[in-house]
Amino acid sequence: MAKNTLTHDEAIKRAHHVGKVAEAELFEADANNSYSSKLKDAMHEAGFHRLLRPKRYGGYGLGHRTLLEVVRIVSQYSVSGGWLTLFMPAHECWVAMLPPKGREEIFTKDKFVADILYPIGTVEYVDGGVRLSGQWRWGSGVEMCEWIGLGAIVDLPGDLFGIEGGPQPCLVTIKVSEGKIIRDWKAFGLNATGSHSVSVENVFVPWHRVCPLAAIKKNTVPIGGEFDPEEAVYRTPFGPAFAIGFATIALGGIQRLQRELHERLRNRQRVVLGMKEWESPVAQRNLGELTTQVETAEAIHERAVQQIESWTREGRTSASEYEQARVAAWRCSVGKIAGQVGLRTLELLGGAAAYRGDLVEVFARDIFMMSIHFGQAYEDHMMFYGRSQYGLSAHPLV
Repeated sequence: MAKNTLTHDEAIKRAHHVGKVAEAELFEADANNSYSSKLKDAMHEAGFHRLLRPKRYGGYGLGHRTLLEVVRIVSQYSVSGGWLTLFMPAHECWVAMLPPKGREEIFTKDKFVADILYPIGTVEYVDGGVRLSGQWRWGSGVEMCEWIGLGAIVDLPGDLFGIEGGPQPCLVTIKVSEGKIIRDWKAFGLNATGSHSVSVENVFVPWHRVCPLAAIKKNTVPIGGEFDPEEAVYRTPFGPAFAIGFATIALGGIQRLQRELHERLRNRQRVVLGMKEWESPVAQRNLGELTTQVETAEAIHERAVQQIESWTREGRTSASEYEQARVAAWRCSVGKIAGQVGLRTLELLGGAAAYRGDLVEVFARDIFMMSIHFGQAYEDHMMFYGRSQYGLSAHPLV
């Protein structure tokens, strides 16, 4: 296993390299509905999947600030590339919560891990574990991965896991090769993420590869012990830390669009006006407004990251519903602003940026698609943030 040392500055340097690899294939990957192995190899060589992995398993044990900065930078080159860059280390966070045998088995392989959270699979209970069947959609990056956790409601034996038993949503982890990838991913945006469907029929999964999502969302403590409580992954509420990366991708994407708009306005000649477009007060006003939107998103995102870091310093393994709902509202605000910025940039640049093969066109579609992801559901999360302020239950996925 690779040497488990990496500095924040070196991670940022590697992020620019990975981002350039992603941008070089941006249009081809969008057309093919997935990236080639070049991006997979670049991400693996950079070791981004090990950013939050515990050091005892060959990880770097770094904090969420480093991870999110890496994701933001890659997203400035490719929103879909940023999506994949986030998911590989984020998925390792729930692997870190498995029983020790499960952690050892998966981390020792040092391969990428995918997941699909929706608990729609069916299980049959057998000696030593379960047999999993079902079909799931939205398997981002599955073709890059060795393992995938698939959602199902499992009646957990509480005595075996050392937690409250009973039916609950879990990730049931199989080798990707044990299922079938259905290459059906072709959407409005984020095509390059290769979010294909996965079909599984009667695959045996031992208990040590079953992750109880409800338990770790409630309290970020791994099943079976044997962990260092000083590691960032074990000192931060699981749900908010997992989901904040959506806002980070959005932020990186609109930071790039703001730069693109600035440069294209400077270089574009408006014949009908008899001047460079940037000289027009209307263009200047539009640029000022869009830049302010980006700066607003930056400020909200930074507040959310500071909250994550504060929890980590305190060693918080859980957060109240109000706290989680507030961070989720911030996260979704960034996503909504980003969707607006993407479409507004396309509108301001007009037909020159609207054809396939233009960076602005791909970024606008990808950012909008990301803003309507279920983890970014603006209306839902605002409602539940309001509910939580009256002591009512918040969104189950905050």
